[in-house]
Amino acid sequence: MSDYERYGDYNEIEEDGGKSKNPVIIIIKALIALVCITVVGVLAFRMVIFNTYPEGAKTLYYNDTLTDYYRSTDGNLGAVTQDLRFPYDDEDLGNFFCDYLVVIKGADQLQITARYNTASLPRLAQENGLEAIDGEDKNAFTYRLRDNLGRVYDEVTVGRFEGQVMYRYVRLVFDGVDLEPDSEGKYPEWIRLEITVTGGDATKVYMVPIYENNEDYKLFSDYVPKKSEVPDGK
Repeated sequence: MSDYERYGDYNEIEEDGGKSKNPVIIIIKALIALVCITVVGVLAFRMVIFNTYPEGAKTLYYNDTLTDYYRSTDGNLGAVTQDLRFPYDDEDLGNFFCDYLVVIKGADQLQITARYNTASLPRLAQENGLEAIDGEDKNAFTYRLRDNLGRVYDEVTVGRFEGQVMYRYVRLVFDGVDLEPDSEGKYPEWIRLEITVTGGDATKVYMVPIYENNEDYKLFSDYVPKKSEVPDGK
């Protein structure tokens, strides 16, 4: 055998050995890739759900007060909305989140949607000395408003109650909310939603700031109801 033939065989063996694939390694790599894809998918799904509210939780709820006002003004509600700067009760735990504020000043009405995660209910039950909290009960929590003037509003209607995966959404309608200055000329600079567990510790209050009208923040925009949001559909 010539040197040329000997070295030719050697090169073929080296090239083949460098490219050979161990099936065990291939399977391990495939499993790692699958796990990574699954984790990314779950995180993306949770992010989408976290930032997406059901349609019913985002729209006006017409109780008798708002329906009468709508008809008396020929549909000119004069409603405004505001982006919430701090839409949660606790930055770390995030027991409750709020969004989709609508204020109808002429009707003395405020609407807001509160959301909670059913996974947090065991902890909330323990904090309130209860064995459990029924997350499917729209009256599992009690809601009221309080402003910086000390005025409290607890005339509330639970307009809608919806679920989406682990979250539950409650559309709250508060009537009799006075946004005018008081006898001393002071007006509501902030309003917060106060939440307590029904039947739980009344002193355990979860608070979310839902309205601001002060020097630090007072940005409002007009809220124009969609056709599907009006009582007569017109």
